[in-house]
Amino acid sequence: MLGRVRVISALLAGAATMLGSGPVMAQSLADALAKAYQTSPELAAQRASVKVASESAAIARSGGRLTVTGTASIELQTERDDQFNLPTALNLSIVQPIYTGGQVENSTSAAERRISGAESVLTAVEQDVLFAAATAFLDVRQDEALVRVARNNVKVLSEQLEAAEERFEVGEVTRTDVEQARARLAAARSSLAASLGSLENSRDAYRRAIGEAPRKLAPPPPLPDLPRTEQDAAIIALQNEPDLQAVRIEREASGFDVKTAIGALLPQVSLQGNLNQSNIVDDGFDGSRSAALGLFVTIPFYSGGSNYAAVRQAQADVEGADANITAAMRDVRQAVGIAWSALDVARAQIKAGRLEVRAAELAFEGVREEAKVGARTTLDVLDAEQETLEARAGLITAQRDEYVSAYQLLQSMGLLTVEHLGLDVGLEPDTAAYYDSVRNRTFGYDQSDDTVWSLDWRP
Repeated sequence: MLGRVRVISALLAGAATMLGSGPVMAQSLADALAKAYQTSPELAAQRASVKVASESAAIARSGGRLTVTGTASIELQTERDDQFNLPTALNLSIVQPIYTGGQVENSTSAAERRISGAESVLTAVEQDVLFAAATAFLDVRQDEALVRVARNNVKVLSEQLEAAEERFEVGEVTRTDVEQARARLAAARSSLAASLGSLENSRDAYRRAIGEAPRKLAPPPPLPDLPRTEQDAAIIALQNEPDLQAVRIEREASGFDVKTAIGALLPQVSLQGNLNQSNIVDDGFDGSRSAALGLFVTIPFYSGGSNYAAVRQAQADVEGADANITAAMRDVRQAVGIAWSALDVARAQIKAGRLEVRAAELAFEGVREEAKVGARTTLDVLDAEQETLEARAGLITAQRDEYVSAYQLLQSMGLLTVEHLGLDVGLEPDTAAYYDSVRNRTFGYDQSDDTVWSLDWRP
């Protein structure tokens, strides 16, 4: 079983290299991930969604509290050409729900569960942000390495063309050999241009994912600890994966929605009070005052079927939530399987790629030496160089794929989080504490928000 991973020391140490070495002060993968977390607009938007869910719970809770409403009116009335009245009225209404058939309690419970669901979605967004950042980091490292290989290939082929031209001058090779070398050099330069374009695209993706342009990037750290078997990974995923957690929470909330809908079929009891004062101003003054306090019971005998339809609708939501859980579990298992297979493939490719690079380099040196004594043609040398280039590029890509697959596996298990990776991101926003601050708050809002005063209101 996978233990708790703490890889921050490994991230900062950068002991292993994938695509070569970097300077001591280069940006590490840990720095890039922390920066992406701190500047992500997607995370900021989802944190706001958690606040929205918290306020929904506060609204549901307010349904059981006292409400006080005041109204005032003044009219101008004329009875004769030389006489008018100014009737004024003041009313104060107070309502305290006593029994709502459980609607307040159940709707509050449903809303509170949806806060947890929004927090699970926040964790899923966090994983998406960190995975995108890790992929962008590794893609830039990969493309930088591929550009170095492409440039070295151009250099080697330039030397091959120069050597072919010299040998042509002394009659050792034909014009065909020279043109073959020239064609390969042109193709190498085209490949270098494509590699540079791919690198620029990766840098753009890095800026999008992390919020700043890439500097010199340090070698990635050793791979994080991973489960020994795919089955172990699947077990962890079914327990921790945030999207799956979110649909499970939504199922619980849907159950409370059914109880809320049933509550609308039950009697409602409330305590209501009214204070009224009216004045009439004419030649004199006349007015009246009244006060009333009563216990009101409302029984929904018939509502045209809307209440029963609401119950059936809530029950159908429960059925849909159950189906969503099953679908999410299948998605989780599939994601684990895909990541695990990709990791196995990448590791096999790395093992074979290292052997291929070693063999291709030795073969190239041998063919080049044999060509000097006429035992090999220029085309043989060019082919050997091309095979060496492809072997090196394949190894670089496989090393990148291994890292991406490892982080993809962590994401599929719900473990690609700031907490699990031990990233230093400073003080994290406490979305859970927000509801505690507003659940019993009955007055006030954020008046510092300029949007409050810029609403385009029309009567």
